[in-house]
Amino acid sequence: MIRRFNIVAGFFLVGVVVGWLAWRASGRREPVFEGRTLSNWLDHHVASSAASPPYGSPGWKEADDAIRHIGTNGIPTLLQMLRAKDRPPWVRKLIETARRFGLRRLQYRYAVDLHEEAEYAFEMLGSTAASAVPELIRIYEQNLSPSSQSCTALALGHIGRGAEAALPVLIHDFAHTNADVRFHAVSAVMSIGGNPEVVIPALTRALEDSQVNVRWNALVGLSMFGWRGRSAVPEILKMLNDPGMVGPESITQQVQTALWRIAPEKVGKPLVVEAATPMVVNGVTIEALKLDFLGERKTLIPLGRSIPAAAQCWNSDPRAGLALYRGSDASDAADHFLGRFEVLGLPAADNPNVSTLCVIADGQIVLCAQDNNRDVFLEIRRVETGASK
Repeated sequence: MIRRFNIVAGFFLVGVVVGWLAWRASGRREPVFEGRTLSNWLDHHVASSAASPPYGSPGWKEADDAIRHIGTNGIPTLLQMLRAKDRPPWVRKLIETARRFGLRRLQYRYAVDLHEEAEYAFEMLGSTAASAVPELIRIYEQNLSPSSQSCTALALGHIGRGAEAALPVLIHDFAHTNADVRFHAVSAVMSIGGNPEVVIPALTRALEDSQVNVRWNALVGLSMFGWRGRSAVPEILKMLNDPGMVGPESITQQVQTALWRIAPEKVGKPLVVEAATPMVVNGVTIEALKLDFLGERKTLIPLGRSIPAAAQCWNSDPRAGLALYRGSDASDAADHFLGRFEVLGLPAADNPNVSTLCVIADGQIVLCAQDNNRDVFLEIRRVETGASK
């Protein structure tokens, strides 16, 4: 008798759960593609080994195409997924009981999976999902769970510049006590970019974070600003000379990469072409910087350019050598010959990938070179000097 009662009670509870879940599902207005809802297409659809069908497989690509087809119509569903919370343990237990009684199609989806799937979908949508930013900010500030908040931060990052309104709340969390919160906040800001006067000081402060992954992404974010990030150079240089800032997972290469993109004359093997150059007055070039390219003189940095300024002299193979001049934009006849230079240590390969930069900064003209394939800096030497030519 007791056993029969337990069975009946079990069926009753399973019926309650199934009915409740069906009621919940009936309230959703999801977009449908080829007979399947967006959440169905997103089930286990992430860009990792956790994907099912496997990442990169035909089935995975089919789901990718379906999500692209649904596009921004799926934003309400994605926001709902980011808000998802796990149900009480007894609900999960009842679902498992229902599955044992043959209801195999009844599955419980953990909130963290829903968060990650929604975050990947926002990555696919990119800047087209800008309309979701106000609600994403609200979800982020609600901090419904660690995974909800982190995936929401990354979703904002995927939107890019269209998510600039989120910068204040994200930058505020650069000082959060939780390292994961700091990491995802910095990662999002790294991808969003925004006003240099706001973002660069915040990312510069993040260079002192105790976690190497936070410092790494702060460096990446700063490097995206190029020369505009020069105010961060003193702090970045400190990292080269402080083993404690590098961490167990060396970020020395990333430090060098950031400097190469922001202030290349501060790293590698720079050669001073002209110290105390007269072509800069009050922070602006009063002459043009030129080079000979295939027998023709080309302007690298024009007259009237604010300093610091940088230009790429050669890309791929600078074996022909570099001849630099400064002079008037109007005529080449009276140009001042700065010298002829060559890059040393070039790879023997037929298709080298070498970048050679000319930088005007701190009152100097400087040449720098990097082998991009090997991530090494190359030496440059002067092979000819002279007066006007």
